[in-house]
Amino acid sequence: MHDTGSHSAESHRSSSHSADPRVFHASPASSVESRPGCRPGCGACCIAPSISSPIPGMPDGKPAGQRCAQLNDDNLCQLFGSPLRPDVCRQFDYDAAICGERREEALATLSSLEDLTG
Repeated sequence: MHDTGSHSAESHRSSSHSADPRVFHASPASSVESRPGCRPGCGACCIAPSISSPIPGMPDGKPAGQRCAQLNDDNLCQLFGSPLRPDVCRQFDYDAAICGERREEALATLSSLEDLTG
């Protein structure tokens, strides 16, 4: 999914919810444990969408379906809480309609949204 220059992708949750389905983000394990929603280690929002804004390690963003360079082996964002984290990552919040109940559902839905908006 293309961002509009003010965002990027990742796998941890933000405190603000964005209604824009093109904006992707998820949550750190520490804030997710106390509430339902984003599944630590899912990483779907860091893989499925395309990101046109720069990401550390990916100065031209990333194409759809490619893992973000900042997604670690445990599918957690290495930039969570950092000012280097792209805006799109900070703006995306868990949404049951997008994320579903399993990682596979999230990947499928986000990939479909990418196809519709790409």
